[in-house]
Amino acid sequence: MIEKLGNFLIKKSLVILITFSILGFLLGLYSIFNLKVNAELTELAPDNIKEFKDLVKFTEEKVVSNTLLIVVELNNKVNINEVALRIKDAFEKTEYISKAEAFDNPENLIKYGIFTVDENSIDNILGYYSAVVNVEPRSVIDFRFWRNLGVAISTVSDFANDFFSRSGIKKYYLISEDKSLMLMNFSMSKPVTDVNFLNDAIPFLKRISKDISDKFGVNILFSGSAMNNYTGNLQVSKDFQITTFVSLIGISLLLLVSYGSTSSMLFMLYSMILAMGTSLGIIVFLFKEVNIVTSFVNAMLLGLGIDYGIHITAKIHENLRIYGKSTQSIVEAIKENFVPSFVSAITTAISLFALALSPSKPLKEMGISSGIGVLIFYIFMNFLIPALYAKFFSRIRIPKREYFSRFLEFVRKFKPITVFVWVVVLVTGFGAYFAVKNFSYTPPGLVPEKSEAMIALSVAEEKFGDFGIGQVVLGAENFEDLKRLKEKVENSKYFSNTFSILSFMDDPSRLKEISPTFYGKINQIVSEPILDIIFKKYGLYNSLIETLSLLQSAKTFEDVIASIEKDMPSLFFYDSDGKRYYLLYAKEKIGLWTNNNLKKIFDEELKGERVFGYPALFYKVMVYLINSTTKAVYFVFMAIVLTLLIDQRSFKRSLQISFLVILSILSTIGIGYFVLKINLTFLNLLIVPIFLGIGVDSMVHLAHSIKHGRESIMKTEKAVTVSVLTTMMAFGSFMLAQGELLKEFGELVGLGLLISWFVSIFVFLNGIDKN
Repeated sequence: MIEKLGNFLIKKSLVILITFSILGFLLGLYSIFNLKVNAELTELAPDNIKEFKDLVKFTEEKVVSNTLLIVVELNNKVNINEVALRIKDAFEKTEYISKAEAFDNPENLIKYGIFTVDENSIDNILGYYSAVVNVEPRSVIDFRFWRNLGVAISTVSDFANDFFSRSGIKKYYLISEDKSLMLMNFSMSKPVTDVNFLNDAIPFLKRISKDISDKFGVNILFSGSAMNNYTGNLQVSKDFQITTFVSLIGISLLLLVSYGSTSSMLFMLYSMILAMGTSLGIIVFLFKEVNIVTSFVNAMLLGLGIDYGIHITAKIHENLRIYGKSTQSIVEAIKENFVPSFVSAITTAISLFALALSPSKPLKEMGISSGIGVLIFYIFMNFLIPALYAKFFSRIRIPKREYFSRFLEFVRKFKPITVFVWVVVLVTGFGAYFAVKNFSYTPPGLVPEKSEAMIALSVAEEKFGDFGIGQVVLGAENFEDLKRLKEKVENSKYFSNTFSILSFMDDPSRLKEISPTFYGKINQIVSEPILDIIFKKYGLYNSLIETLSLLQSAKTFEDVIASIEKDMPSLFFYDSDGKRYYLLYAKEKIGLWTNNNLKKIFDEELKGERVFGYPALFYKVMVYLINSTTKAVYFVFMAIVLTLLIDQRSFKRSLQISFLVILSILSTIGIGYFVLKINLTFLNLLIVPIFLGIGVDSMVHLAHSIKHGRESIMKTEKAVTVSVLTTMMAFGSFMLAQGELLKEFGELVGLGLLISWFVSIFVFLNGIDKN
């Protein structure tokens, strides 16, 4: 059967070459023109579970929003109002901006946290007013009274002007105390999750901002959700291109050095490019876009797929020395290589397809796309390379006896190395327990720390303080539960204060007794005739005064809620079933994205509570991915053992290979955690199902080589070594990525491949090669 296949490939070599070339070229072009990248981590959430539906709904409505934050570094000579007006007018004229957001309405005050009205400042205004208007004496004929009163009114007026000056263009920007930094905020006309929209909008707006910067001598930086998403997607796209390019070049050089034949290198490179184009074309056709998980599939397929080309090439070269330039060399190579390569492809594909069992859409896509890709590479390498050799036999030189394989054999049989490898993998394998125990729910970001978005945010925080009134949000179904949550959070060591409807009134059922907090203080202001005139002059939050009048005339609890919700919808949330929650924003004392603090807060402090917000969504997605990957690992393990039983026809040998692969994985995680300081994250965890698949490849090939004698073993050793090096080159290219997440993944996979090679050659092969 296999011999007939070999003769068919030789006879129809030209047809196969043309067919595969056209297929790879057309699908490759399709992928180039239609490839999109979406690096939004919230896309990892499953869309068929209500809890995640509500979390995503909240994040889209209350936290992410379609905003672009503009940070303007000013100079002493510039007219601030003129700069702000120019930016506002220029941005609002584009199709990408909905409007400039004013900082004088309650919703924005809450939305941007740092702009929330400070109760102490209002207290200071009232206290200052009382002090200056209660001057003595108050005789109508004493001009000192009128002079002092005039000074007092003027002083309060100046204070109000400074604090509430939000008329005209002034209400669209915030200025730092030293007048060196200005913030403006814009609503995008489309959701920031629209990748194509952002790819057009941000560069266009950057060109406008550069013209304004050049005219006024200022520096304009972009931040906010729009810029973060754009930068993340752009970075993933760049990393995608870099890893693919480096993989191609690196693998080509390795092949050239390893086989010393330009023709052999070109055959494999040509097959690899066509297989890559076909795989990408199918992936793009099926899923339309690449997410953060599937973004590294391309480089992974290059590393895995070239292995099949290396093994068939090694067998052809081995047989060329035996049979010379004859078709028998190709046929015998196919007969010897087809089954172990097929078993290798099946076990790898099964391990990857198992990820498709996850309800998480990106994991499904990653499993399906990489599984399909492995099978495509297997077909291209095992069909196209023999066809290329058959068609261009005249260009092939019979390989001379080379000494790398013999040197490798000599080193392999040096027993101290075998003992050392056993000791290392056994000891470090136990280290995996601590890595799993300290699993990191706060992986390094995709956006580089030196990106414009991060720099702008850092500059703004330096001048205006911490952003946000709290990223941790809790939901209460009723007022009593809200009070309980407030007390619980404010007594927690993780939080400093809270913000909720309780910040405005202690008990909404007592309508006539508005608590002396925010609305109460506004009431005091408008009750003082002089202050009322002053603040009305400067447009003191008309919507708040309107709400105050509604509150004073409210007759039912729902009247109160409706009044406050009209002003501040951020204090309320309606889930996917329309159920209303009173929201409590908790200002954290600790950094959420370091030291596994997400786990401490959501899995310990707030366990059992209804939580919302991006950190809550992120943490729950991480937990979900762990559970999904764990289930996939069980399936992969059982499927691989079954496949090995069919191939090896030995229960003992199948368990031996499985045990050594698992030991290699544990050792990789342990060394990565203790030596390289790489925490186990949701992305790094994917090495488990991936390595369960690719980890058996080398051992399957080596096990089959035993049946064909010493020369076959040596050529397979070399093929396994070159395969590992090319795969390391592919995954190692991730270390050039700017995003720390992909960089760490590349380091860990490279380490794992190296450990797997040592275990395969020095432990497994030495164990079965007794004679």
